[in-house]
Amino acid sequence: MPTFTIDEQRIEAQPGETILQAARRAGVEIPTLCYLEGFEAGASCMVCAVKNLANGQFIPACGSRVVDGMKVEHATAEVRETRKMALELLFSDHLGDCLSPCQRICPANLGIPAMLKQLRAGEFGLAAASARRDLALAGILCRICHRPCEHGCRRSDEDEAVAIGDLVTHAIETEIAAGPPRPPWSPSPQAAKVAIIGAGFTGLSTAWFLASRGYACVVVDGRETPESAIRAEFPDVPEAVLQAEIGLLERAGAVFRMGVRITGSADLDALLEETGAVVLATGVSGSGMAAALGLNAAGNTIAVDKESMMTSRPGVFAGGRLLRPKAQPVGRVADGKALAHCVDQYLTGDRVRRPHKPFSVFMGRLVDGEMTDFMQQVSRAPRSEAGDMAVDLERAIEESHRCVHCNCAKADVCKLRQLAVDHGVDMHRFSSGERLRFKRDIGHPLVCFEPGKCIRCGNCIKVAGDHSEALGLTFIGRGFDVHLGVPFSDTLADGLLEAARAAVDACPTGALTLREPKPAGGCGCGGAGGCGG
Repeated sequence: MPTFTIDEQRIEAQPGETILQAARRAGVEIPTLCYLEGFEAGASCMVCAVKNLANGQFIPACGSRVVDGMKVEHATAEVRETRKMALELLFSDHLGDCLSPCQRICPANLGIPAMLKQLRAGEFGLAAASARRDLALAGILCRICHRPCEHGCRRSDEDEAVAIGDLVTHAIETEIAAGPPRPPWSPSPQAAKVAIIGAGFTGLSTAWFLASRGYACVVVDGRETPESAIRAEFPDVPEAVLQAEIGLLERAGAVFRMGVRITGSADLDALLEETGAVVLATGVSGSGMAAALGLNAAGNTIAVDKESMMTSRPGVFAGGRLLRPKAQPVGRVADGKALAHCVDQYLTGDRVRRPHKPFSVFMGRLVDGEMTDFMQQVSRAPRSEAGDMAVDLERAIEESHRCVHCNCAKADVCKLRQLAVDHGVDMHRFSSGERLRFKRDIGHPLVCFEPGKCIRCGNCIKVAGDHSEALGLTFIGRGFDVHLGVPFSDTLADGLLEAARAAVDACPTGALTLREPKPAGGCGCGGAGGCGG
């Protein structure tokens, strides 16, 4: 049996095995992108590169057979940099948003595309649950939010933005009308307890997301009732909605201690003795608060490490309007989400650092004609008014069909995106400053093809051949002009008669995705939108 060494580890290979196959059998995980199990390696992306110490060359592990006695490096900084460069070259002409502009611009990173998809299917309960997983106090917040998501909505390039805030509000109110809402999770309880000082947007958001991780939360506030802070700032929020949101927090496990003021270091000491961590979310405070609590000051407020959100005292965190007096409610809710993340890391002994923005390619502003592809088979109906959606379920569904699907349907499983995060790629390192033109092919009844996301790995071509497609897929052109297509300039529907789903599964990016099935009765626009659905 041939043997070889990878990073000082001696591995025995089977005759004819590649470095990748032998390494994986031995428990050494080499990253891959274009490799497809069961097919001959294409070795086109070089993400699986290893260094051959005999000649110093970088070779693809997926396509290089083991030679007895060979020595290769896999886990060194030099090899990692080579893989990073290979990824950055792929991004030099990669086109298409990972996350939709509406989701990227939301401070709380609300998963808007998933929620709209559920609304299009008439699943208002699931849509409400999706909103609550990302957004604390969703029923209140989307009523009073300044709605940056709608400012970023690409549909506004055509006419008006999708009424995202009104749709979330409608989904939540539909949920409340069906009975007291329940938390959208089943957490496993943790031993630690956390005290949160302040029952405003930041404090309640922190309690919500800590509860989702299983922590017991005690919310301490000097006011008489848990809803007092929000009521004072936004008196027009309906009482039923406010009570439903507070009740939901209580069902999630939050305990409220109202009429209790924390005024000095002795009060803070007592909370720390009782709990594992304390979060300061008191809202705008005076310049003497830091000194009173025995904490370091930064100008007129409490000094906080930007990365960990922790004050000068271990286990004491702070955020929201205490640090940013003019923060909008959605920004304060986002702070609460980040605080919960940091507190959880602190209590579990991990490195404490606030979550970074999720990785996303951003296509930027559209050029002339590109909106036509986005507008294929979506409702062309004008934006619905909030009042119309509130009394008419079909109008709400119709509004959700106005979404032009900017996001990548495979963003959560895209191997290119995952590897980019793992290797810290610079998406613009090899960019020429010009981008491809956006195209979207929905001529196939099951498959959507976005050529800008194709990395030319050839996996779909192999799968189509394996299914004995009469035409199948192939690469057309040469050099930088090569692109995926169907022989004889036929359509994607002609090329993928049997292998459509398998080709989508084999695609490592979002170039090939399954189209969203049409609900019974068409797209939901009732024919008024002119979408053909």
